[in-house]
Amino acid sequence: MIYRLKELKGDTIAVPQLVFSKLGIAEEYNVRVALYVLATGVTDPDKICADLKLRSRISAESALAFWAGAGLLERYEENAAPGAEPSAPAPMRWAEIAAASRTDPMISSLIDCGQTSFARPLTHTEMEKLVNLYVQEGFAPETVMLCVAYVASRGKRTMAAVTHELKVWRAEGVETGEQADAHLKLLALRQSREEYVSSLLQITPEELTLGGRKAIARWYEVYGYDDAMVQEAAIQAGPKRDLWYWNSILKTWNAKGLRSIHDVRGPVAAAGASRNIRVDRAAPSGNDILKNATRRRSLIKKPE
Repeated sequence: MIYRLKELKGDTIAVPQLVFSKLGIAEEYNVRVALYVLATGVTDPDKICADLKLRSRISAESALAFWAGAGLLERYEENAAPGAEPSAPAPMRWAEIAAASRTDPMISSLIDCGQTSFARPLTHTEMEKLVNLYVQEGFAPETVMLCVAYVASRGKRTMAAVTHELKVWRAEGVETGEQADAHLKLLALRQSREEYVSSLLQITPEELTLGGRKAIARWYEVYGYDDAMVQEAAIQAGPKRDLWYWNSILKTWNAKGLRSIHDVRGPVAAAGASRNIRVDRAAPSGNDILKNATRRRSLIKKPE
C-alpha cells in the first residue's frame, strides 16, 4: 500500500520548523504537548495532562520545560501586570534543567564543568544556581565556566563565590568568553605583582587587604609604573615598610610627572618635585634653622 498526503480543506495549524528539528530527540508526549499548545495556546499543566491523558502532571511540566529550553516557549511571571515590560526569565528548577539539558548542550557543559572544577557532584540547588547564571542572569556560558575554574583554583568551591566573582567581572566590563580569558590573564599578572610587593613588605600575599590590592593594581595599571619604580619607592621610604606610605610616594611621583628612576633621582626631583624623596648628604648642609631664633619677628599677633 502506498500513501500520499491528502489535500487539506479544513483548518490548518502552522508548526514551527523548530518542532521538526527536535523530533529525533523528543519523547512522544513532548511532541503531543507541542502540537496541543500550538493548536490551543494552553500551557496549564493540569489541563494539558487531562486533555492529553498523560500519566501525571509532571509529564506535562517536563514537556513544557523541554520546549522552553528548545526555544518554542518562554517563561514569564505569573502575576505580571498586563502590558508590563517583560522581566528576566524565571529561575529554572531542577526538573526544568533536566529537561532543558536535552535540548541545550550548554547546560550539560556547565554542570560538567562545575562538577569537574569542584571535584565533587553538585547538589540540585547548586545546579539550579549555576544554570540560572546562564539562563536568568545572562552570563555567557564560556564566561561562567572560566569563572568556575578560576574560583575553584583559588580554593573557593562554592556557588556563592562564583556568583560574587561574576558580578565583579561584569562590573569590570567582562561579558564574553574572550573578555573573560583576557581578564584571567590580567588577574594572573595582578597576582604576580602582589606577590612581588609582598616580598618587599616582607609579608605574605594573604596579608594584603582588599584596599591594598587595589592600590597595587593602581600603581601598575593607572600610574604605569613597573617593579623598578615600586622598589625605588621602597628604597626612598627607608626602614618604613608600610604599603600606604609607599602609596603616597608613588602617588606624588605620578602627580609630578616622574615616570622613571632617572626622573626620581634627577635634578627635578632634587629641586622639590617630590616631598617624599629622601635626600642623603655626605655632610650636614650647614643650615641651622634655630640660628638667631631669639631675634626673629613673632608670627603670633600681640593682644591689643
